[in-house]
Amino acid sequence: MASVETADIVIAGGAGMGSAVAYFLKSLGPENLRIIVCEPDPTYARAATTLAAGGIRQQFSTPENIVMSQYGFDFLRRIDEELAIDGEGPQVDLHVVPYLHLAAGGKDVDGLRESFELQSELGAGPLWLERDDLRARYPWMTVDDIDAAVLGGPREGVFDPYAMLQAFRRKAVSLGVEYRPAAVTGIEPASGAEGVTVALSDGGRLACGRIINCAGPAAGRLAALAGLDLPVIPVRAHSFVFKVEQAPTTDLFPIIVDQVQLLNIRAEGDMFLAGSPREGELVDAGDNFAIDYDFFDTELWPMLATRVPAFEAIRMTSAWVGHMEWSLPDANPIIGPHPDFPAMVFVNGFSGHGVQHCPAVGRAVAELIVFGAYRSIDLSRFSYDRIAAGQPLTERY
Repeated sequence: MASVETADIVIAGGAGMGSAVAYFLKSLGPENLRIIVCEPDPTYARAATTLAAGGIRQQFSTPENIVMSQYGFDFLRRIDEELAIDGEGPQVDLHVVPYLHLAAGGKDVDGLRESFELQSELGAGPLWLERDDLRARYPWMTVDDIDAAVLGGPREGVFDPYAMLQAFRRKAVSLGVEYRPAAVTGIEPASGAEGVTVALSDGGRLACGRIINCAGPAAGRLAALAGLDLPVIPVRAHSFVFKVEQAPTTDLFPIIVDQVQLLNIRAEGDMFLAGSPREGELVDAGDNFAIDYDFFDTELWPMLATRVPAFEAIRMTSAWVGHMEWSLPDANPIIGPHPDFPAMVFVNGFSGHGVQHCPAVGRAVAELIVFGAYRSIDLSRFSYDRIAAGQPLTERY
């Protein structure tokens, strides 16, 4: 049997969230804190962070998500200072682009109005639009079936998720965090003491006080290694890039979230990027990253042309599939220790908005571990307790 190394904290998963947690732990914790990040794929080829679209928005129905996005946007805006190494700061290509949420029908419009009022109270600066307002602002868009919309404020936009990941990782390493190119394959309670012993795919064994689950779409499988039930599954998300024969004439094409058709569209330079969550597809994706090109031709393209007539003449140029870590109870994250196994700390289930929340969650989790309580952003409502009690905290968007 391999000898057992010791560490204070093992982080399972070293993509955006794991690297953010590692950085903030090392920044806030004692200097001699030993952190080992176990990441089986140092190329991050299939990491949820790498394959994410890279949007950041404040249009949520849960106040914590709004506040986390505000923190995240401000952090990304000054990331070249926050994560600089030897005076050289990283660049993540942050650009301001507002989100435009479209809704129709009494229930959806009422929900949009309620969320709009919450966002306004928290200083997000959204704008409420009626159908005539939409026609005036976006004459290239068909809005006959839209009853209302919300246009986001100045702290929404797009950035490069992979660049952010690498910035967190490099800074963490510069502070002394160790990365191990191995997967966690076993988790056992430490014999006669608090903590756990972690088995690795390279044959190594690590004894630590805590293991932090940052395994993204594989979070549920990782929790199961410790005999714990974590209702988080990988869910497929397609992204299609296409060129338009005659692009809509607009100075700033918003990031459209079409709740009527379940469609997302945004401009990407002289191209466009689109996807759809495909209602009813909350099934475990396993390791399926295959691209469904028929979906683009038979379902997505017609939806695109319905909303933006100019999209009838388009040519798809590339596509990929990423996995979201979906929280089945309520589409909100599960953060904090398991009540019956406190050595396992969950940082999971972000349901499509984890990348934008890496800075805020990284800091909050580090505060919880180092200080024993949240200090900057209170995420206590995201604890596992609500899962155990069967009391979901539903996020609409």
